[in-house]
Amino acid sequence: MRKILLLSIITTVLVACDEDKFLDITNQNELVAENFYTNITNFNNALNGVYSATKSLDLFGQAFYIQTLLALPHTSDYWNAQCRNEVTSGDGNMYIAWRGWYRVVSRANDLLENAPIYLENESPNEAQKAELAQIVGQAHFFRAFAYFHLVRLWGEAGYAEDSTRLAVPLHLKVPTTRDEMMKPRATVGQVYRQIVADFEMAESLLPTSWNDDNIARATSYAAKGFLGKVHLYMQDYATAKTYFEEVIGSSAFALVSFEEYDQMFQGKLEFGPETIFELNYGIDMQQNIWENGLGSGIALTLAPPGRGWSNCTPHGVNIFRFGDDPRLKICTYAPEDSAANVDGIMEPVGKSEFNYTGHSFRKYVPEDYSVYSTNRNSGINFIIMRLSDVYLMYAEVLNHTGNDVLASEYMNKVRRRAYSLDPETPEPTVDYTGLGGVQLQDSIREERFRELFAEGHRWYDITRWKIVEEEVTKYNDFRVTQGEIIYQDRDYYYPIPLQEVDNNANMTPSTGYE
Repeated sequence: MRKILLLSIITTVLVACDEDKFLDITNQNELVAENFYTNITNFNNALNGVYSATKSLDLFGQAFYIQTLLALPHTSDYWNAQCRNEVTSGDGNMYIAWRGWYRVVSRANDLLENAPIYLENESPNEAQKAELAQIVGQAHFFRAFAYFHLVRLWGEAGYAEDSTRLAVPLHLKVPTTRDEMMKPRATVGQVYRQIVADFEMAESLLPTSWNDDNIARATSYAAKGFLGKVHLYMQDYATAKTYFEEVIGSSAFALVSFEEYDQMFQGKLEFGPETIFELNYGIDMQQNIWENGLGSGIALTLAPPGRGWSNCTPHGVNIFRFGDDPRLKICTYAPEDSAANVDGIMEPVGKSEFNYTGHSFRKYVPEDYSVYSTNRNSGINFIIMRLSDVYLMYAEVLNHTGNDVLASEYMNKVRRRAYSLDPETPEPTVDYTGLGGVQLQDSIREERFRELFAEGHRWYDITRWKIVEEEVTKYNDFRVTQGEIIYQDRDYYYPIPLQEVDNNANMTPSTGYE
């Protein structure tokens, strides 16, 4: 007992004498930046996290695409507040979008902060430096991509309209203190200038293409395409024109046939010649979408009766708006159209009870299998940018800069493909001819509606064109699930989430949502 007591006293004295060192013990197995960002493999792992966040259930994996991009412009008939123009600062779907995009920003920032530390501390060879540069380029690409969505959703004015209006907090580093987290909202101009800087950095660091093993990665052409798009939104038409011409003149992309146009949205033409950037999904029989599986949850929500939930359907106004345009068959299933049921048998999809005409969405909804048989997920890639989108944006720029003849030609290239014709050969029965000025502008806009329907562009288009009231009030006709749409000026932008206003003393509420 005396020996035990003596040992206890000695131990206590030693601990007391070296208390500072004793308390300074670190867990060597804990993953922190200092021991994670020490090799290129882990930088690639971090970059995978950025891609994964963009593809997540919160964003393009399901929620953001369906509850924001389809709902706000009334592409869909759905029962959420976005479809009724009744979004409040406490709206859960809106907060999911905020959370999702800032997760992308945070992961990109973490990688970007640690890249120069790695270069200084680890003395990488030239091959490692080159690989790191491409990783950094992709991080810049995704940070710009995230902020481009954020500023268009929460910015209270367009860049050319009033760049001093408030947008969103601009986080360019990972906060390490509470004070650093409490950022005020940056202006629309500040956010746009950062977006341009990030896309320009991506353009300078990324290759024009990747090998087959890395085909899903962003390229310099994707950065150029977005630089053109960002400058279009800023109404800097001369700069936008230059970037669009670099993409178009590269010969790296081409419009596919009408049959292949359909296949792009059925998972049968992944990374084809028309797509400039797409997000890669795969059927995952081990983990479903709620377990961070590799698949997309879009089809589960949109698929026709018996093939999925079928609770988000194309608005009746849109069905009639297509008229006899062939692209309606690409975008939607009519009740008499066939698709595989859960047993793999092709049969008519039937009438959706949530749609005025009974139609269901077809883009991103597989025809040859039901997601009920594939662990509730689909493997169809999500297309972020493709050549026909660039053609129509280029036509818009040309219209603004007075070259209506060439603007009409690029619009008509897209139309010809829709009618199974050679895009390069004029066809009087399909082409719009003799148009100019506002008449041509309106034709280009309507062509964007038909060509890019259900691809997530529409809300951003009608807000930058300043035609939200004119557009959304059309959708009081032929509705099924939503209440009457009442337009308010604040409908041009989302409110800052209530959680952010409550938790951040420096956060200014959105105008009209106080």
